[in-house]
Amino acid sequence: MNLAAITRTGSYFLTLFLFTIIPSAGNAGKDQPDQPEKTKPYKKVSEHSNLQQTLPSNDEWWQLFKDPILDTLINKAVIKNYDVRNAIRKIEMAKAKLRVDRSPYYPTIYFSANYAPEKSSLSADKKNIIERNGTATVNLNWELDVFGRIRKESSSQKEFYLAAQEDYRGVMVSLAAQLSTAYINLRSAQKQLEVTRENIESQKKVMELTESRFKLGLASQLDAAQAKSLYLQTKASLPGIESTIAQQINLIGVLIGEHSVAIRDSLLKIRPIPTNPRQAANGIPANLIRQRPDVRSAERTIDGLAEAVGASRADWWPKFLVTGFFGYSSENFEQFTNKENMIWQIAPSIKWTIFSGRNLVESKKSAQLQLDEEINSYNQTLLTALQEVDNALVTYNKSLLQISALNDAFQQSQLTLDLAIEQYKNGLASYQTVLSSQISLLNYENSLVEARTASLRYLIELYQALGGGWPVSEF
Repeated sequence: MNLAAITRTGSYFLTLFLFTIIPSAGNAGKDQPDQPEKTKPYKKVSEHSNLQQTLPSNDEWWQLFKDPILDTLINKAVIKNYDVRNAIRKIEMAKAKLRVDRSPYYPTIYFSANYAPEKSSLSADKKNIIERNGTATVNLNWELDVFGRIRKESSSQKEFYLAAQEDYRGVMVSLAAQLSTAYINLRSAQKQLEVTRENIESQKKVMELTESRFKLGLASQLDAAQAKSLYLQTKASLPGIESTIAQQINLIGVLIGEHSVAIRDSLLKIRPIPTNPRQAANGIPANLIRQRPDVRSAERTIDGLAEAVGASRADWWPKFLVTGFFGYSSENFEQFTNKENMIWQIAPSIKWTIFSGRNLVESKKSAQLQLDEEINSYNQTLLTALQEVDNALVTYNKSLLQISALNDAFQQSQLTLDLAIEQYKNGLASYQTVLSSQISLLNYENSLVEARTASLRYLIELYQALGGGWPVSEF
């Protein structure tokens, strides 16, 4: 076989190799989609094209409170909150890292060229000779993933990418819980302000009654002084309650990513405490624990570290490489592209590390230890999740009983005060009875407001402990 035939045969096999293997390498990275499998439909409320910045469409637990203002605030927070934006950036960074780790599926192709004019010493005929050497080639470097090292590293980073998405959902869960708690605290403080003002008016009337009776000689100066003291003491509690209202409005502003000035006027309008479903939460399915974002993130991280262990094992096996180039090289640059100046090479090779100290051994050991550590963390996360759910269930159910008991006590205290005032007017009871009844009524009414608020907070903690996402109709 002559040289021309050998050249044609080599060119044929090179072309066949490139057009057969390179497409298969391109498909190697396509069996792992960028987007995770979604267990729930999501509705888009963000301009981000690579991530749907929203809560699950059936994650409507806050609608149990039947408060449209709270719904509006949560919708704003989903878009504008800065912690959410940072969580999105972490997802984008993880996705970029995933694409970097997938790049070895494909060959590295690059262009190189050089031009080197060179003047030699005078020739025998005393002529100046200038040589113009030039080379231009398209080069290829490619590692064939025979033992799955590249695939396992890519799979590992994919799991870390999915874990970042679960962390994002965890931020969303926490955001909704924090905002709902702040809103309920605001309405609770406003209710306490309303209760305090009503008691001030009631105590003012009793104080005026006592002063009138004192002027008529029907009551002692001590009774008048005690009535005025209770009135002033109750009135002095107003600034503290108003300060709490301002603080909660400021907190809501931070959570929705706006200055509180923009929402202060609308939130200062007194509205009732959101509705409590007052339905005991029993029999919550155990599999809901595994939908918590922190649990799902831990599962993804374990899968990623398991793939990393596999990748470290693949380093023990040989690497199969293909290098090559195609181009032109000539000592006469004017004839650079002539057919006889064409050059090419294809060079399969194998690289097998025989000794590298303890690098391979310790790398595998380190990967395995990281996996073991994450498994322990996962188990701890599960136990913590179970504890939080159990605590939230118990405290919420018991808070409903407490509300019922306090409501009965409040009604009885109101009746007691009415009777005490009536008997005091008729001279059948001392002012001490009225004073004691007034204090009891204020305490019971404040305790009832605090119990209602605490019950709603426990319900929010239950949502947060479960990671959210259960339909309202199933509650």
